[in-house]
Amino acid sequence: MNLFAASFALFLAFCESFIIPGNVSRIEYKEELGRIVGGAQTDITLYPYQISLQLYYRHRCGGAIISDRWALTAAHCTRLNRVTRPPILAFTVRLGSSFLMAEGLVTGLTRIVDHHMYGNSVNLLDYDISLIQLARTLTFTNSIQPVALPSADQVEVPGARCVITGWGTLTSGGTSPSRLHVVSVPWISNESCNQYYNPSRVSYSMMCAGSPYGGRDACQGDSGGPLVVDNVLIGIVSWGRGCALAGFPGVYAYVVPVRPWIANITGL
Repeated sequence: MNLFAASFALFLAFCESFIIPGNVSRIEYKEELGRIVGGAQTDITLYPYQISLQLYYRHRCGGAIISDRWALTAAHCTRLNRVTRPPILAFTVRLGSSFLMAEGLVTGLTRIVDHHMYGNSVNLLDYDISLIQLARTLTFTNSIQPVALPSADQVEVPGARCVITGWGTLTSGGTSPSRLHVVSVPWISNESCNQYYNPSRVSYSMMCAGSPYGGRDACQGDSGGPLVVDNVLIGIVSWGRGCALAGFPGVYAYVVPVRPWIANITGL
């Protein structure tokens, strides 16, 4: 087994280790295989902020362009486990393409900045968000554009229509389509979300979205991808129980409370 395979096996074992009491038997990071469940095929020109974060030129996670040099993704996407990160030269980003492994622009990274509270709080899933600096300055086109960031005092709007984009299998265990997909789900308040998950499992650094009847969701490989409300980036795909299960909405890193951190790092 080579070093990458061994590290990836360690990562899978790490993900399986999140055992929590009650009805939720296992937390699943929405990472690696990737799927938008219950959505439809779409075009990058409609969601030009979407990127594919790739490890050794294979899709690992989604992400969102926020400026000509910066993008946001999930912190767990930048690591093999809590302490191990692949070399930065192993990461590339494909942007400006509807297709996962073709067309568009491919560039490397020069910097990865995980939120300083990721892995350092009581809830290990808190602040699952990372800034990635691109190796080149982007020229914006109709297929490469930044998404707007929220203000630090953005108001929570449960019930609002959330738009999620990404690549991946359309059914559990299926194969990943090559073309970008999109789905919309309603925003769910954290109070309601904690009725589905363990009390207080969904913290201030998270937000929830999903159909109470299931059938529509982000899932593995959509991790790090954008959740957008009224053309503003509100969430980053993070975790959930299974995919598109009734009674278990998706949980997202909440961009609003980390807005000052983003400004401090990027000047945005």
